[in-house]
Amino acid sequence: FVVAQYERLVGVVSLRKLVISPSSARVEEIMDPDIVYVRADADQEEAARLMSRYSLMALPVVDDDGRLLGLITHDDLVTVLDVEATEDIYRLGGVSEEQPADVPFHVALRPRLPWLVLNLGTAMISVAVLSTFESTIAQVAALAAFFPVVTGVSGSAGTQTLTVIVRRLALGELSSRVGFPLLSREVVIGLANGLTIGGLIALIALVWKGMPALGLVVGGATLLNMLGAGTAGVVVPLGMRRLGVDPALASPILVTAATDALGYLIYLSLATLTLRILL
Repeated sequence: FVVAQYERLVGVVSLRKLVISPSSARVEEIMDPDIVYVRADADQEEAARLMSRYSLMALPVVDDDGRLLGLITHDDLVTVLDVEATEDIYRLGGVSEEQPADVPFHVALRPRLPWLVLNLGTAMISVAVLSTFESTIAQVAALAAFFPVVTGVSGSAGTQTLTVIVRRLALGELSSRVGFPLLSREVVIGLANGLTIGGLIALIALVWKGMPALGLVVGGATLLNMLGAGTAGVVVPLGMRRLGVDPALASPILVTAATDALGYLIYLSLATLTLRILL
């Protein structure tokens, strides 16, 4: 790295340039003034993204005045990526921080319990939806057999979308301002998945229960819920980022709640509309 007066970073010279340039050449003649650097107060994850994006062996660190303070080596990058990946895995599981095996009981409980309480609250939304359609369920008991299918498959689709979005946010490949193009892409993917999975589920319901109308209701509900799951998988993490909340920590619970409640609502609404045919 090349510095000017007051240690201000002005360029970088590769070892190859030093070897092949004439001995009489000045450093400013062979240096590259286009420098990738990071400020000292930046998050370590930003430094890791820069090194990975530009395939750097070392990254200079500067202060607010552009003075060279130090450098981050490629070995440091490996450590940072390991720490950040571990952090993301814990947060996707609803745990805010890594905990050693010998951590005291109350310390291990404190970061987990609040998220479980929130999960309970969101689950009550699904309970409220189910209670609204008690009469429909009582008249067509076969509907209950497909509850896990409608919500479970859609929940998996939502988790797939959520994982992709959160990872791309963590790598800096997306900003919270990305909107319609990304959403429309995931909706198209959800439509393709929904048509395939919904068709298979409709066929299973027809063969298993011998009720064509039930097959159409289950398949249609699965299709619509997978569209909703894809939408939730994009909107929730981007919304969390806009609000300043870590999307890896809050999004899984909210996406799961959305796919469950929406799945029950769509499924039982279609069943209620076609109740006379089902009976």
